[in-house]
Amino acid sequence: MNKSWVLVSITAIVALIASCTKLEETPQFALNSTALSISASTTTVSISAKDSLSSALSLTWNDPKYATGLVPKFSIVVGASGKNFATAYTKDITGTSLALGGALLGKEINAMALKLGGSIGKVVSLDVKVVSSLSNNAQEKTSNVVQVSVTPYGDLVLSSTSTKIKTSAATSSKIGDTLSWNVAFNGYNGVKVYQLQYAKGGTNFATPNSTVMSSFSKTYTQLDLNKIALGFGTTPGADGLVDFRVKATNESNDTIYSNVVTLTITTYVASNSIGIIGDATAGGWNNDTDLYRPDPINKPGDWTTKLYLIGGKSAKFRADDAWTTNWGSADFPTGTGLPNGANIPVNNSGYYQVDFNSGTGVYTFTPLTTTTYTKVSVIGDATPGGWGADTELTKSGTDPNVWTGTVTMTGGKQFKFRANDDWGTNWGLGYISSTGLSGWGKLGGDNINVASTTSYFVYINTATGEFFFGDATNNAVAGTTCTQLGIIGDGTPGGWGTDTFLIQNPANPYKWSGKVTLTAASAKFRANAAWTINWGNTTFPNGIGTQGGSNIPVTAGTAQITFNTATGEYTFSF
Repeated sequence: MNKSWVLVSITAIVALIASCTKLEETPQFALNSTALSISASTTTVSISAKDSLSSALSLTWNDPKYATGLVPKFSIVVGASGKNFATAYTKDITGTSLALGGALLGKEINAMALKLGGSIGKVVSLDVKVVSSLSNNAQEKTSNVVQVSVTPYGDLVLSSTSTKIKTSAATSSKIGDTLSWNVAFNGYNGVKVYQLQYAKGGTNFATPNSTVMSSFSKTYTQLDLNKIALGFGTTPGADGLVDFRVKATNESNDTIYSNVVTLTITTYVASNSIGIIGDATAGGWNNDTDLYRPDPINKPGDWTTKLYLIGGKSAKFRADDAWTTNWGSADFPTGTGLPNGANIPVNNSGYYQVDFNSGTGVYTFTPLTTTTYTKVSVIGDATPGGWGADTELTKSGTDPNVWTGTVTMTGGKQFKFRANDDWGTNWGLGYISSTGLSGWGKLGGDNINVASTTSYFVYINTATGEFFFGDATNNAVAGTTCTQLGIIGDGTPGGWGTDTFLIQNPANPYKWSGKVTLTAASAKFRANAAWTINWGNTTFPNGIGTQGGSNIPVTAGTAQITFNTATGEYTFSF
């Protein structure tokens, strides 16, 4: 067969098959140039929490004229005005039929406004647009932009039973204030977390204290509020401002804050005298061992002392040598004393440093390591032996830690205490009184200054570090203790005829204190209800009494008075 004829035959067959099979064309949808345009039901949105589930902003738009049979999708887009939607939030409008409108509920636009920089009660400007497209995101169209002013609402409201609270030690356990708030995110059924926050007034919550709350209220005692205000640096006895608010967050991480409630808290001043008392102390339950303030100007609520305590017994703190104001707790060695609280148990006998804050009630008992020495002396260029030779003191016959002596010292120079004629153990300045004659020694502390040249009665307790040195010439009873110490004069309750006796400190027989009501006149101190030994001066409210000195001018009021028979130091605290 002719090969060319075969080739023609095959070509003819292929053509016949092709002519019998018609291929279906891909459908084509013509693009259109119809612009998407929207209009808003309002340009000002200001609603309340009760409207959170209602439509707050309705938008309508025209048909974008996509091909027949195709249903487009629409998205409402909201951003901060002027930011070109750099940060934006959307709500999709979908369905099986053409939708030419949509709405934002109150809670939706409120949340968007807060997230876009708005704050409760303050107007924020938002840009709103609509974006349409086919289901495959093809042929996207963007509408014009509508500007809407929104005032975000706060459905979280904080209230207080009072805005001014005066606290006091005597009523510190009573309710100072109760804060309460309502449910946030009204209409939202998801998880919500509430935090109660407080900060120093006027700091705009720069560093707030936060507590997660499981209820819708919080009650503070006067003690609680006093602690908070003092913690922010309020001076005891003064007014302190503390701001409170509630922060609410839902599981979508939306956050709103309540209004701010500002409390004016009048703190209670640290008492003029704080003592520790109890059968664990040397004074038993009858006489306080006084604490002292190491920093009375900057931290008037802080009190401290060092003393011996008996284990298996108990103690409490109290103010002004009276039971009117006292603190206790069952915790040891640290705790927070409550007004009229339980006795504080002392587990073991020994020397302790006791720290107490009369504003907060916080206390600490820190055990001290003590050593009994064979020698204790003074040394320094103020002493007879200079820095090269010790001037020895005499050990007490009743307390091996107490050492005393009469030493002539030179003014304008310095000295220290040391043990066993060796610098391995020495005491220098830790705390010094305003007169410079008494204080609490610190191991390895600074040199102690001597103001005047005279013969001094010198005292140190090596267990506690307490020391003083008083003019032995002016204080005739410096080396011996008086059996009674009274204040007398026309400014005192007994006039010039009868002493008002002070209380002897059981831990130090040279120190006396008491609370006395005075009138504006004069007074003096005297020993053993007789004029043989008496002290006076012209300075008030603090000074150094000298033998047979002038009457002390006193002012009217109830004062906590202290006196040291070895140094002549006195204080009147009102």
